[in-house]
Amino acid sequence: QHYYITNNLSMTKDELNDQPHNENSDNSEDKLINEVNGTQKNDPQAEAKDTPSPKDKSQSYFSWYLLTAIAPSLLAFIILHLLYANQNVQHNFPSYREACMSGQFSSLKELHQFVREDITTVDGELARDDFLNTYYWKAKPVLMKGAAKHWPAYTHWTDEYLLSNLFDLSFYVDLRKHHSTSKPVRTKMNIGKFLRNYRDNDWYLDSMTSDDRFLDELIVPSYLNLTGLFEFTDENDFYQNFYLSSGNTNSPLHFDGFANLLTVLDGTKEWIIAEPDASLQLQMDQWVDFPNLSPLNVTNFSIADHPGLCNVTWKRAIVEPGDTLFVPLLHPHHVYSPPGRNMAVGMWFYLDSYNMLLEQAGFFEIDRRNISGSLAVYQQHVGSRPKPCDITECSPLGAGSLRAHVSEQSEQYSRDSDVPPPAKFPIKQYNSETAYIPGIAFGTGLPGGSIDNVYLNTRAALDMGYKLIDTAVMYGNEEEIGRAVRDCKWMRSSVKVVTKIMWRRKGEADLHKEMVALIEGSLQRLDLEYIDILLLHNTDHIPNFEQLTVVWKAMESFVLSGKVLAIGLSNTEITYIMHVQSVASVPISIVQNIFTPFEHDRDVYNFCLEHEILFMAYGVSGDYYIKEGAAINPVLEEPLITDLSELYHTSKHAILYNWAAQREVILITRTTKLSHMKENLGYLDVFLNSDHMQDINDLHEED
Repeated sequence: QHYYITNNLSMTKDELNDQPHNENSDNSEDKLINEVNGTQKNDPQAEAKDTPSPKDKSQSYFSWYLLTAIAPSLLAFIILHLLYANQNVQHNFPSYREACMSGQFSSLKELHQFVREDITTVDGELARDDFLNTYYWKAKPVLMKGAAKHWPAYTHWTDEYLLSNLFDLSFYVDLRKHHSTSKPVRTKMNIGKFLRNYRDNDWYLDSMTSDDRFLDELIVPSYLNLTGLFEFTDENDFYQNFYLSSGNTNSPLHFDGFANLLTVLDGTKEWIIAEPDASLQLQMDQWVDFPNLSPLNVTNFSIADHPGLCNVTWKRAIVEPGDTLFVPLLHPHHVYSPPGRNMAVGMWFYLDSYNMLLEQAGFFEIDRRNISGSLAVYQQHVGSRPKPCDITECSPLGAGSLRAHVSEQSEQYSRDSDVPPPAKFPIKQYNSETAYIPGIAFGTGLPGGSIDNVYLNTRAALDMGYKLIDTAVMYGNEEEIGRAVRDCKWMRSSVKVVTKIMWRRKGEADLHKEMVALIEGSLQRLDLEYIDILLLHNTDHIPNFEQLTVVWKAMESFVLSGKVLAIGLSNTEITYIMHVQSVASVPISIVQNIFTPFEHDRDVYNFCLEHEILFMAYGVSGDYYIKEGAAINPVLEEPLITDLSELYHTSKHAILYNWAAQREVILITRTTKLSHMKENLGYLDVFLNSDHMQDINDLHEED
């Protein structure tokens, strides 16, 4: 309409009369023209006065020409002027370096707004050659918009769906959404409990999983799953990580040792990424908790303390629902999630051929003492790329086989924490072969328990997953223990049995012969072909070192005959250990002593660590004190243990067992309740941070 009226303004009245006219109209166009020309309709004088001469008519046509020819150019000029003005405003907005040098931000969240350069963005999922040649081999980040909108998880994963379909899964949860100078408290939590509470708490689910129901609703990109380019050498080449929170989260400034495909399913994630060679400016060499974490307090820092930050070149990406971001390995980055439900899945991976290239370049692993130097070597060679294996020469990794390469140990791993305590320990054996024993044992020395109950409890513990059983001659239950082991579902070689003998003189002159008969009695009662670990119970009952030597030599004879695999001491002191070490032909493999936050022999404990002797602990949860006649259990009544159990949303026993496990102690747990047996097996589900470990250590009474 605007174009029509503008052209009509250059026409005469006679020419207008020649135009189609609707008699029923309200003549609004005529009124507008008359108003513009300063005339009124049906005014003969005005019409006569305004009748154009040939010269006027020529001028009118010239005006029409000017408007139609010049107007588009004029409009283009105005648009360009506005764009330039806007660009000038952007130019006046301080650059990242200017903002940094002038201290205009004191957190990485604030820093994001000054990053100008965006990560390369493409629509949809990349083709194989594009991903490998342009991005993966050259370690170049790329944002793939909408690449995961066809995933079942993208459509299905509401809180209600997860609660209904994955209700029995457990994940690791950080009980703080912002990283500062210390790591957040981290615990394992059932997904149902998390979903019912996370919107009202400062919780962040950040956990790996290998459950089939979880993996079935994710789709591995075709350039990883069906091209045959994956050459897994072990189960640790591929991980899948799940992230869920109510938003407003701050990650640490860190890098990952794997390439990462991060897919957002709900909410948004704001990323800034630097090149590996920026690690020196980011002070990665000054790491405290873990060598991939910068010491920078991401929520509050001073540029004066981190001047190198101003020399870093960042790139940014806003990852929205359905988008996938490729982040190359060893690239420092920070992630902020705005408030609101935020859910994502990370696929961490690497290709063996790429690692071979790095090894040829001299890059084998991260040097913890020289992080920046290690990353500089990587950066130097990142432009070279190996030739991908031919599709006809590689075995395709089908979707159904993906789970076979997801680590069964992934639930124990956390990139945001120290290496968790081991689930099993290597034990020295005389034949030089290294065997492994579990980090937790089921103890059978329960006072007042009937023989039938010992068998049933031990059998239940074995069927539940315990594979280390502790007994002793003085417990009077070796026969029942042996029967439970023979009747359980595990192969004999999978179960380790510890039993203990005591020095007892019955008047015989030959102490060696007496001890041999005692050990033979345990072998007969257990009826298990051999004893995995044989300990000498209560060394302080032996009157002198000469007799201690005789007893130890008798134990050694059974190791030499193959009837016992490893030997050690129980309820002992440092002087006895050192004497045995001096006379032993078969070394001490293990020592079993009391170990509580209040009471343990530091000399014995430290000697064992220094000499690679396993330390096995009883009484960790304080039940020892009740057994000795105390009215209350002082360990479970300790306020610190109560506070930590509330903080980590777990039991007091779990806190104590994790404390002991982090001290590299093999635990002996004792209970007759099935629920407690199962709970105790989850002793690695909690991971105390270093501050809380030290708090418990400080409870120890001076010797």
